[in-house]
Amino acid sequence: MRSLLLILFFYYLSAPVLQAQTLVENDSIAKIQYDQREDIKPLHFDEDTLEEYKQLDEFDYVEEEKAESWWTKLKRWFFNILDSIWDFLFGDIKATGFLGFLFQTIPYLIIGGIIALIVWLFIKLNPGKGLGSKNNEQEVYLSEEQEIIENKDIEALIREAIALGDLRLAIRYYYLLILRELKNKNLINYEQEKTNEDYLKEIQEIKINKPFQELTHLYDFVWYGNFTINPQQYKTAEEDFLALKKHINTRSYE
Repeated sequence: MRSLLLILFFYYLSAPVLQAQTLVENDSIAKIQYDQREDIKPLHFDEDTLEEYKQLDEFDYVEEEKAESWWTKLKRWFFNILDSIWDFLFGDIKATGFLGFLFQTIPYLIIGGIIALIVWLFIKLNPGKGLGSKNNEQEVYLSEEQEIIENKDIEALIREAIALGDLRLAIRYYYLLILRELKNKNLINYEQEKTNEDYLKEIQEIKINKPFQELTHLYDFVWYGNFTINPQQYKTAEEDFLALKKHINTRSYE
């Protein structure tokens, strides 16, 4: 028993010595080793290469602050006003639950109300609001063709075109004259957006539809196709226009 105690006593006495020896050995192992080769050269950094790397987006670590949108600024402005009102009324008490939700929703409701008010005022005060009426449409949106059909003396325009030797223009006026006659007899519903083919579909009377179709092709060919006709060709076309006009007016279409 006494021997065992002596062994333990010497073990505890020698433990610090062994630990110190281990630390010394580890220090010697961790000692810096220098490269003793003679061909070692100092590391050189190419300035041009570094500048090229600086231009790459992968090496751009600068964080740019994005400019706030007008919507974000407007919301912050509203929230600041509401926060000021809340602090004035309730001090440091924070809104929670439904009251907090309502507090967060109020700015959007106010903005929506302002936008709705602006739209309503624009519609209410718009000086062109009466353009939907028939008279105003005629005054503002009346095309050249509509103006001729509605308000001009087409027979006089035909005579003027013939006097000037502009037979193409005379053909155009004759065609507009036929459209006016068809409109006045309720054979077509004249509208600016409609095409000549639309009018052909509206005319049910064969004796009118067929000659109108032929004159429509002639009109498209001469006026839109920029085809020049001679006096003899014009004379034949004029006779066809007058015959159709007479046929329209000598019958009753309601």
